[in-house]
Amino acid sequence: MIGERLNQRLSELGLTQQRAADQLGISQSRLNQYLKNKREPDGQMFCKICNTFAVSPNWLYGFENNSPAELPKIDKTALKTAVLFLKKYEERHQKSFSAEKSARIITVVYDIIVSESAENAQKALDWIIEAAV
Repeated sequence: MIGERLNQRLSELGLTQQRAADQLGISQSRLNQYLKNKREPDGQMFCKICNTFAVSPNWLYGFENNSPAELPKIDKTALKTAVLFLKKYEERHQKSFSAEKSARIITVVYDIIVSESAENAQKALDWIIEAAV
């Protein structure tokens, strides 16, 4: 499955095998083995593939159907704001959440920020803060 998905992504990005191999720092022969499912990338290379070509591990393994090109782009400002919100909350309340819970909180706050107007997002965040106190 990885080979098919990787082929699809390289095609979407308009990359030749040589250019993709160069970006990954491997030979074209090695990349060709991945593309033909003759060889699986090790963990480090798998992460590099995901990061270099902006795909999720779930998509690359075939667990997600949406192409990376179809997924909405991440609003980096909103994501930074969500992370900052969590940090300030933890500082204010001298509380620290587990990585899993932090990720869920950041996801919820991010979704509020990107789906609401700035005014409504601030109201929702204020409500969350007051409810959590």
